[in-house]
This record gives sequence, C-alpha cells and structure tokens, in this order.
Amino acid sequence: MSKIDTLPIEEDSVANPARSSGLAFDEETFRRIGYQVIDEAASYLNGIRERPVWQSMPDNVHKAIREQELPAEGHPFEETLAFMKHMILPFPQGNGHPRFAGWINSAPAHAGVLVKPLAAAMNPNCGIGDHAGQELERRTVQWMMELCGFPVEGSAGVFVSGGSEANFTCLQAARQWAAQVDGWDVRAEGVQGMHRPFVLYQSDQGHFCIRRSVEAMGLGHMAIRIIPSTSSFQMDVERLRQQIVADWAAGLRPFCVVATAGTVETGAIDPLDDLADLCDEQGLWLHVDGAYGAFGILDEHVAPLYKGIERADSLATDQHKWLSVPIDCGCALVRNGAALRAAFSLTPPEQDEHEPWLSEYTLQRTRRFRALDVWAIIQSAGRNGLAEAIANNNKMALLFAHLVETQDDLELISSGPLSIVRFRFAPPQLRNKPLPLDQLNKAVAYEMQQRGRAFLTSTRFQSKEALRACIVNYMTTEADIQAIVDETLYVGRKVVSRYS
Repeated sequence: MSKIDTLPIEEDSVANPARSSGLAFDEETFRRIGYQVIDEAASYLNGIRERPVWQSMPDNVHKAIREQELPAEGHPFEETLAFMKHMILPFPQGNGHPRFAGWINSAPAHAGVLVKPLAAAMNPNCGIGDHAGQELERRTVQWMMELCGFPVEGSAGVFVSGGSEANFTCLQAARQWAAQVDGWDVRAEGVQGMHRPFVLYQSDQGHFCIRRSVEAMGLGHMAIRIIPSTSSFQMDVERLRQQIVADWAAGLRPFCVVATAGTVETGAIDPLDDLADLCDEQGLWLHVDGAYGAFGILDEHVAPLYKGIERADSLATDQHKWLSVPIDCGCALVRNGAALRAAFSLTPPEQDEHEPWLSEYTLQRTRRFRALDVWAIIQSAGRNGLAEAIANNNKMALLFAHLVETQDDLELISSGPLSIVRFRFAPPQLRNKPLPLDQLNKAVAYEMQQRGRAFLTSTRFQSKEALRACIVNYMTTEADIQAIVDETLYVGRKVVSRYS
C-alpha cells in the first residue's frame, strides 16, 4: 500500500482524542483484538455442525440483552467480545447450519466473511465520489447480469438491501418509463392526478413484497391484478392476456407484468419467453422477480426453463440467498439504464461533469460497500463453483422429494424444478381429517425447531398447512437430507402418540 508524505508529528506531544474517547485503539491493541475476533469467527464457522441448528434464548439471556443500561463510560473491548461470545453467538437464526431448510437464507461464504473488516475499515460511501468502491460495484453488477443471462449493453444496476428493495427499485423504473411513454412525468406530477390508473400483474404465486412496493409507490394494492397459476404453479399466460385486454377496454393503464423466476412457495419458474411475447404485443414492461431463483440458471439441468429472461426489462436478484453473500445484499438490474436513472436522479444527464454516481440510480444517497462481499465470493468460487453449489442444492431437493415418497407417513405436495420441497406429515389415519392434519403439521414444525436437530417451517399452501424445505446451503449433504427426513418422521410420530 502506497503512503504519502506528511509533516512529522511527535506522537507524545499531542493528545489523541480518538483513543481517549474509545473510538480508536493503538495498533498493537487493534491487532491483538482483531486476531481474537477472527479466532471467534473461525471457531463459530467450523463448529456449526456440532451445535444445535437453532435454540431458544433462555430468559436470563433475554433479560441480559434487553436490560443493558446505556454506558456512561466506555468498557474494554474484551468485555464486549466476551458478551458476544456468551450471549449472542450461541443463539443464531440457524441459517448457517446445513440442516437448516426453513426460510430462504443461506450460509455465508467464507470469502464474504473475511472481507467484512476491510469494507468497514475503508467505510466508503458507495453513492458518491470517485473511488474504488463505486468502480468495483459497476463491474460487479455487470457480473450479475452475465451470471443471469441479462443483457449488459445499455443496462444499469445497483446493489441494494435485498430482494424486496430490488423489486421496488425496478418497479419505480417501470412506472417512470410507462409515464414517459404516455407523455407525462410521474416524478413531477405524482399519482394524485394520474391520466389513467396504472395496473400491474402478478400470479397468485408471486411474492408479497410486490404488494408492499406497489403500496409504497402510492398506487394502492387494488392496482395489482392477481392472475391464477396453472397446475404447475406458473402464471397462466392466456388468463393474463384476457385480463390485460379487459383493463385496456376499461380505460385503465396496464404497465407491468411481474413474472417470477423461482417462487418461494414451490420454486416454479414462470414461462418467461411467452410472457415476453405478450408484453411486447401489449406494450408492457416485463419485470422478473428472481430474488430466490434467478441464479438457478447456472444449473445446466434447469437452465432451459429460464428462456426469455434475457428479454426482461428488469430483474431483481438476491445475492444473500443463492450466492451465499452475507446479509444484506440484493441487486436491481434494468435493461434501459436511462429509465432507472430517470426514476431517481436529481441531476439531468446534460449537466454531468463525471460518470454518474450510483446514488443517481437508487433511493439511497449513502450506500455501504456491498460490492466487495459479492466480488470476493465470485473471485473465490468462480462461475463454476457457484454453479456446482446451486446444482447440488437442486440435487439434494430431488433426493428429499424421493425420500418423502418412500414414507407412508409423509405426503409430497410439490417439488422441483429448483430446491424447494413441499410436503406434509400425514399418517394414513389422518389423511381425511384436514383440521387435525393442519394442527399436526404446525406442531411438527414447532417441535422440530425446538429440538434443534433440523429446521423446517410450515405455512398455508393450497388451503392446507404444509411443511417447506428450501435447500440453499452449500454445505448440505445427502446425510443431512436423510437426517431432516428422519427427524420429521420421529417428531411427527411423537406428536401423534401424544394425542392418541
């Protein structure tokens, strides 16, 4: 690292307010404590399999955390580290464990963990200025496009907090574009006096964050048309066509179709190519919510299902899911880069004195250095390493579904094409008793979580309570899948015996 010449200052001749305030350590102390932190992180990561997947916090831990008093004076950092070791680290969400298959949260890739201190040490604002952080983000965002088969030329994108913000960002660009096509400026006029009410379309399998985005944009959730899905849980294109035509005829303004590349309920991928054809025909923006599943395209066995993603106008991705980037990180990609900038920028392009800062493409002005995590993981794993991990997750889901089908007490509801399996603990004597069966599966999920040997969640699906396993951990093996199935059977039978 290069150094610059400065005037010499006698260290002992001046007070050091940073150190006396507790905001800085001398170099020796920083190194010593830093090594301790890395040792704790290494022990935590290497010991994951030996610990419970999840465990509830005892009352005394809840109390110790919640009743901390605001310190008037600083404490030695060793005390802070000790508190974390005993009160924080033993009680994680559980998503780092290879037998965690609940929510779609992955384990962190080690490269992403290791660069965190460097990003914090630099602490750049990746929204403004001419520095390496912004430059690295520009290139790493293009890598996201390349990984997903999204066009690079003319496109723009930014890293954001996750899939919800990525979808919101893309939909802002879609609305801005639609208003410009119609000859007005939504940012200037707002939505109170809209020329024609905007209408957006998603399937009944779409994610709830779309509703949140539409509401936050001031359109109201009544502007969303929910299109039924087919028996394969994909958006019904013909029903969509009929609804669009009817809305045009009613004097409304259809402006966007939200497709999904990997629904969180079943992993279904909407017929993207057919939807792109329809959007071209009707003059609509095609947005793809790929927060969970977009990177599934790296698995060559399912890649053909993504045909048409290269035609999307925008794509939302979530790097802290299948790319194993430490939380939080998503990415909004927009084919018409000018439309994305127009949705947020306060500086007209003709007034540019330098390459536009990334804050011109998103709501945030001050932005953390998310690109470093993503870049380091891709450098460490490469495209092939990412593809191998994702393909293995899909393979483990196929195994999971097969094991479910071999058990009389388990009922497979859906599986494939990605890494989500829907099933129920459904012993034959309860198959025709929907209410007890729903209560049973809720109880199975809860007790499994409490036992700490595996982690599943249960949600309503097709009017029934069902267990969901989503495999997005790069460490999950066949033995882990067998263990999750065995634990489901053990807990399910235990719960049934308790009430029989």
